[in-house]
Parts: sequence; C-alpha cells; structure tokens
Amino acid sequence: MKTKRFLFRLFLLIAIAAGVEWFVYANQQAQTEVVAEESHAHHAAPTLAVTHTLEKDDLQLKLAVTNFSFSLENMGKENKHGEGHVHLYLDGKKIAKVFESSYVLKDISAGKHEVKVELAHNNHESYGVAESFSIEVKP
Repeated sequence: MKTKRFLFRLFLLIAIAAGVEWFVYANQQAQTEVVAEESHAHHAAPTLAVTHTLEKDDLQLKLAVTNFSFSLENMGKENKHGEGHVHLYLDGKKIAKVFESSYVLKDISAGKHEVKVELAHNNHESYGVAESFSIEVKP
C-alpha cells in the first residue's frame, strides 16, 4: 500500500513539474515572438514615390522616400536597414546611382523610353522597391 501511495505521489510530482515547465516554456516563447515583432516593426520597409517632368531632353526626378536615407559614404560597405542609394535605369540599362532626393538626367535621345527607379542597399542589392514609367522625348 505504501508503495502505491509513493508511486502515485511521485507521478503527481512529475506531472506538476511537467506542467510548470510547459508554462515557463510557453511564456518564454510568447515573449520571444513579441520581441521579434517589435524588431520587425522597428525596421519598417522603405517606400518610394517618384514624380518626374520632362523639359526638352532632360528628365527631372523628385524622389520621396520613407524609412530610407541616402548614403554615398557607405556605398559598397555593410548594409544598414533603410540606408542606401537609388539605381536609375533607362531602357533596362543602369545609367546612374542617385544619392539625393532630386536628380536630372540630361540629354536623353529622342524617342520613347522606359525609366525605372529602384531603391538599393549599400551593397547594391535591390530592396525590391521600384517605380517604372515611360517617357517620350520629342526630336
């Protein structure tokens, strides 16, 4: 009889310890997820809005960015979230790196052209944030 009571108490203690361990683990997991969510919220994705005007054969760009800062001094160095530069493409060919919120592309040849403006990390990898549009330069 004493052995049965001893075994019952032993199993009861093991069950209680397992329950406490599960509770502590679940609580730690919840705290880890909150920290991860706060970390992602802290690194909000950059955005880009491009306005442009064409004056004869010069394309004037205005780049409005959020959660992003231009950095010439860190180009080619280690990536920092929300920092970098802009790659400017004309007809699919990268023609310039831009380090400020306004830029003028001069002397574009006559004809129709596709323009793409893309946010890039310090190491030149794309943020996946870009805007494209068409222009037509009159002869």
